[in-house]
Amino acid sequence: MDPQLSAASRGRPDVLVCDLDGTIVFDGEVPSEDAAALRAWTEAGNLLVLDTGKSVDAIRRVWTADLPRPDYVIAFTGAVITDGDLVPLSVRSHDPTLFREVFRTVRDEALALYASTIERDYEVFNRVGTHSMILPAFAPADADWIADQELFGIPVFVPDDDDRDRLTGALTGLVGDRGVLHRNQTFLDIVPAGATKGLGLRRLLTDLVADHGQVWTIGDSWNDLSMHAEADHPIALAHSPAEVLAACERAVGSTHELVDQLLASTDPGRQG
Repeated sequence: MDPQLSAASRGRPDVLVCDLDGTIVFDGEVPSEDAAALRAWTEAGNLLVLDTGKSVDAIRRVWTADLPRPDYVIAFTGAVITDGDLVPLSVRSHDPTLFREVFRTVRDEALALYASTIERDYEVFNRVGTHSMILPAFAPADADWIADQELFGIPVFVPDDDDRDRLTGALTGLVGDRGVLHRNQTFLDIVPAGATKGLGLRRLLTDLVADHGQVWTIGDSWNDLSMHAEADHPIALAHSPAEVLAACERAVGSTHELVDQLLASTDPGRQG
């Protein structure tokens, strides 16, 4: 398939799939240049998909009304697919036995433990005294209460590199086939079994957007690798880890840089 053949000439929209944190969200905000570029992308008749490890609540807080409406959102690292208004279309929740075991394993560690229902993020405990903008807002909750809720994510904030490396192995073994552990910068995200950004994207493209053109993905972290594997054109950010850079066809400095290039390639009037 010719990557330069425009969506208009095929009569099918191209799809841009964006990670959020570290890709188009920085310090809890979307830079104005990225917002303008994504608006131009959708106004040209293309599809915009957000594919993120964030919860639905965290997305709602960062993706404000002044930003271009996405066509679809993949949340909780692929466990939940929503429409552009964050109304769930497909959900996959956690094994109800898992949270208690995770809690018992990490309760004495120097980390912060969170858990997310479909609509709210909760902090179970915080032994590091700091927070991350990846979880911009949360409510305190008791571990026993959380264990009885239907959960879609168990984020574990581990700022120390050595602790994170050690706990990756321990939690991967604990989770087994009941879930999937994804590493995302300073977080270890435990999501429901079968949930990856890539599988969420595959389900979306197969079941909801079957008639589409080229698929472009842009993301900067390890949990984006499966998403990139589903793309016609996987694109990394220049600051991405080496493994992510190696899995992508090229790197760009920003999302708006990529979008400007794509729109210019299909619209000669935009070329300088």
